[in-house]
Amino acid sequence: MRRTRSPRSRRALLAAVTGAATATAGCALLPEEPEPIEARAERPAFLPDAAAAERGYEETISAETTVTTSITVDLSGDVQISNTREVIATVFRRGYAADDGRRFGVVTAPAVAVIEQPEVVRDPITGVSAARAVELATGASVSSVSDWTDGQSRTVLGTGAESATATATGDGTDVELERARVRAGGDAVTAIAIAPTGDKADPPFGEISRDA
Repeated sequence: MRRTRSPRSRRALLAAVTGAATATAGCALLPEEPEPIEARAERPAFLPDAAAAERGYEETISAETTVTTSITVDLSGDVQISNTREVIATVFRRGYAADDGRRFGVVTAPAVAVIEQPEVVRDPITGVSAARAVELATGASVSSVSDWTDGQSRTVLGTGAESATATATGDGTDVELERARVRAGGDAVTAIAIAPTGDKADPPFGEISRDA
């Protein structure tokens, strides 16, 4: 004798199947968290010994450091694209200090592709705070960093760059900051100068070199 399923049983079965399908579809729609981008700078940029000595600097930092940060890219067009990626970058640091309070430093970081299509390449150092960038480059701890404003034309590693300037507080005194950034092969180079307010010495951006 064939057993007939009651209408109530059929409705319960249909609801269960529909719920399971919805749950499965919902899981499928959840985007996977992308893996962090891990990259290492190719070669360090630095201030040659002769140039450092001529300006009264002594080398205080020669190190590699791992920097972890997040970079967000927003693209406008027919389709709005926003992408945030975690980046783990191994960077080279070269820092210099003078007896009169001036400091100069260079961070060489790997330029990373945050978006593949279209390719968007970013410097990981742009993802850290201004105070952290200053510390990475020069070793100095600063606070109350103002907004960066347009500086002047500089040449770094043979490439023209418009620098940016800001003010900050370092060791309880007012200081002036100047920053210049360029691309060098697969790397991004950030150079930062610190000087006591009113100091007229010209930072040695143009004398930065890089291992062949």
